[in-house]
Amino acid sequence: MVRSKAAIFGACTAVAVAAAPAAPAAAHGYGHPGLFFGLAALGAAAVVGATTIVTLPIRAWAAPFYGPGPVYAPAPAYYAPPPVYYPPPPAYYGPPPPGYYGR
Repeated sequence: MVRSKAAIFGACTAVAVAAAPAAPAAAHGYGHPGLFFGLAALGAAAVVGATTIVTLPIRAWAAPFYGPGPVYAPAPAYYAPPPVYYPPPPAYYGPPPPGYYGR
């Protein structure tokens, strides 16, 4: 049962990848790299994927030899700076001078 589910999932994934558009959406053909570039990119992706799958057992076998990563010292303790209280901002326009409106 598990193998048939895996096969169905793999087949659905393959159909979805094959049905996905391979070229970017470009108006009037500008920036379209051409058929040769698309085939080369597809071939490169297949080679990288196959290489990744082939080398996975090697990486899993070598994992115990790598060990944990470096241990860093904790950050030094310090006191936070005191809060700064700024005075309220002045009014954009001050009050008019006395006698400005002729009263």
